[in-house]
Amino acid sequence: MIGSPKENFEKECGEYLEYLYALAEARYSDCPDVDGLVQDTLTVFIMKLHGGDAVEHPKGFLSAVMKNKYNALLREKYRSRIVEFTEGNLTANAEAESPELRREEYESVRREIGRLIRIYREVTVRHYVHGQSVEQISRELGIPRGTVLSRLSAARDQIKEGLEKMEKYSHISYAPKQANVGIWGNAGLQGEPFTLVRSEIEMNVLILAYENPVSVRGIADTMGMPSAYLEPIIDGLVAGELMGRTPGGLVYTRCFVQSYADSFGNIPEQESLAARYAARVWETAWRVLEPLTEREEFTKMSDKQKATLLLFITREALGAVTVTVDPAKEDREKSPPERPDAGRWLATLTYTEHGQRRDSKYEGSGPVHVAYCKNEDRRFTCKMFDCQSLFGDSHWAYPKFKYKFSLTSILRFYASFLPCDVTVDNEHLHEMIPEFERLCILKRGEDGEIRLDIPALTFPEWLGHWEPARERLKAELFALLSEDLRDLQMRTRNRVPKHVDMAEHFTRAGSLGAYVLAQLLAIVDQKLLPYPVEVGKTPLILVTYQKRAD
Repeated sequence: MIGSPKENFEKECGEYLEYLYALAEARYSDCPDVDGLVQDTLTVFIMKLHGGDAVEHPKGFLSAVMKNKYNALLREKYRSRIVEFTEGNLTANAEAESPELRREEYESVRREIGRLIRIYREVTVRHYVHGQSVEQISRELGIPRGTVLSRLSAARDQIKEGLEKMEKYSHISYAPKQANVGIWGNAGLQGEPFTLVRSEIEMNVLILAYENPVSVRGIADTMGMPSAYLEPIIDGLVAGELMGRTPGGLVYTRCFVQSYADSFGNIPEQESLAARYAARVWETAWRVLEPLTEREEFTKMSDKQKATLLLFITREALGAVTVTVDPAKEDREKSPPERPDAGRWLATLTYTEHGQRRDSKYEGSGPVHVAYCKNEDRRFTCKMFDCQSLFGDSHWAYPKFKYKFSLTSILRFYASFLPCDVTVDNEHLHEMIPEFERLCILKRGEDGEIRLDIPALTFPEWLGHWEPARERLKAELFALLSEDLRDLQMRTRNRVPKHVDMAEHFTRAGSLGAYVLAQLLAIVDQKLLPYPVEVGKTPLILVTYQKRAD
């Protein structure tokens, strides 16, 4: 029975393959890459046939090609001459390439091997670097011999393509973007998602995979990094749920990514609105808060502490209003997704271009909520609301200290200056007293005694009076500002990819990014507060505590 032309061709190729292996074993057994020698030789033969050329004596042709390929390998090994096979003829260049140029080529090949994804890189390194045979690779990896050969072939094609195109790196490879991570919700037990983004590598991977799903190889090409180093990093981001992976193996970013400039919205419009409303906002705030200024705990404060408390309450109320006016507030009221390691959060990544300064005066963070429980009944002993803003440095300054302290340790340090049953858990904090003085958080009195220079309220005072006042102020400011704020917000609409977690939550993220601080600054600049405020030396920090029983 006569087979089809395709079947006959495949049968002939199988016979030629056996012939080539026998020939290689007999004449070129010292070749470090017998499988590659055989495959390359057969490839020349097949390409010649596909090109329409007739081969009158196939085995003689194959023998000549293999000899030329073997000589080319020797020439390359000893870097003396270049020997190439072109259409069955041996061509030798008389001038040897310089060792420097050859080293450059070898480095380029190694670079391209590093860019291969795992399934191709593994067989390539085993075969070409460690000299393992196709059979050994097949046996140790538990995959068919044909799969090994096809992966080696694909790897060679990718390496060749990379060498031909030379540098495909984008500017991100030599000018990486910088970014900060923020969250809505509660971090995981190990500080996720903050601890998932340890370097600029993770940051730029998230940025590259934001708009559309991409391959790991594509990220490697863009960043100019070996896939071997990127794969475990991406695996960690996927496991931590900052990234996802499609069934086809592409990866995508699940957190919201925004440029630093966009995170503040239209600043001139917000400043104009803040200046126009400054008097009316403060009139409203003072009407709600003035009765509380007669209370004993307030009257005992310094003018700086009083101003700080009033600004803090107003800031909290304004911040709540900007969230409430969002047309997508129903989406914002949904709980953040539950994450591994007991976290429940949505993450944002705010980036700057390489070398760009994060110098907006409206940049801030918080309030960061920190609590400490001394007793086993889990009743809070003290709490802290810590805001980083143009009014004064706080939790962004702490990591710059000589020693690293947790926010809980810093809260306990602050509470140790109060009539509160709390002790310091790290004595090195006392060495940092000059730093806390510089931050205007501690102050040395005329008697030389160190005192807390930020407002502090007992739990009954805070929960019974000031927190309810904040809620009343929020309601009144909403009635005053909501129409204009919503109009300003509606002018912004972010394009958020569908693969971002709760994408609708970020539709207008950043549209009012400067407003709250701009409004507070306008109130201060117009000297509406009854107490002096020194911008930059009035950190908005509040401590609440359980008063010690005397």
